[in-house]
Amino acid sequence: MYLTQALKRAVQINGKQIATQDGERIRTWSESVNRISKLASALKNLGFSDNDRAAILSLNSDRYFEALYASVWAGGIFVPINTRLAPPEIEFWLNDSESSLLFVDKAFVKIIEQSRSEGKIPSVKEIIYMSDDKCPENMYNYENILSEASDVDDALRSKDDIAGLFYTGGTTGRSKGVMLSHTNLVSNSFNTITALDVPNDARWIHAAPMFHIADVTGAIAITHIAGQHYFIPSYTPDGVLEAIQNYSITDTLLVP
Repeated sequence: MYLTQALKRAVQINGKQIATQDGERIRTWSESVNRISKLASALKNLGFSDNDRAAILSLNSDRYFEALYASVWAGGIFVPINTRLAPPEIEFWLNDSESSLLFVDKAFVKIIEQSRSEGKIPSVKEIIYMSDDKCPENMYNYENILSEASDVDDALRSKDDIAGLFYTGGTTGRSKGVMLSHTNLVSNSFNTITALDVPNDARWIHAAPMFHIADVTGAIAITHIAGQHYFIPSYTPDGVLEAIQNYSITDTLLVP
């Protein structure tokens, strides 16, 4: 079992179908997987290698989805960072996970710039800026590095290899990193598809935060059936209802 297998299957059976839509950005499965391969190549060009950790501190987006899969395609491990943490907690997660690479968007870039300038995130060597406005100094623009990269072969990490490092809430003690393997995450997604009776033509709205294992499970499950992913930055009642109406959403995950 390995996560990226589902991407290849999606191209085979639904290559021309919508894979992701984020506002005006629409990608088919063929386009999406091609971008993931090139992003993985870009990561390797930045020195990212087997078992390295790539942290993601961002609101929901199609680029978040690509970053998750590109990290493992490149042979590494993704580390979703809780967007509700205070700066010292973010610094602890980055340092404890020894993340060498960080994806960050406009909403959190000032926090990272401050932490970096004060030398509080020494493990982070390279930062990729995910938003469309001007890229800060000493960071790499997401689309620029992707456009300059070529395809790279899948590292084929699988089975008991670690795919994701998810941190606990830290409500009863210091937050701890939980190592989830490819088999863990693939098995969980299969259970989700079966338990929720997810249809093959599912349209999933990422309204719950993508840093949480619950929505990541949805991301993996929908990819396994080659369904369609839709994104809103974060949950709002109006945003969810508008997305359901505009995109004919069939499935999602929300908190009661």
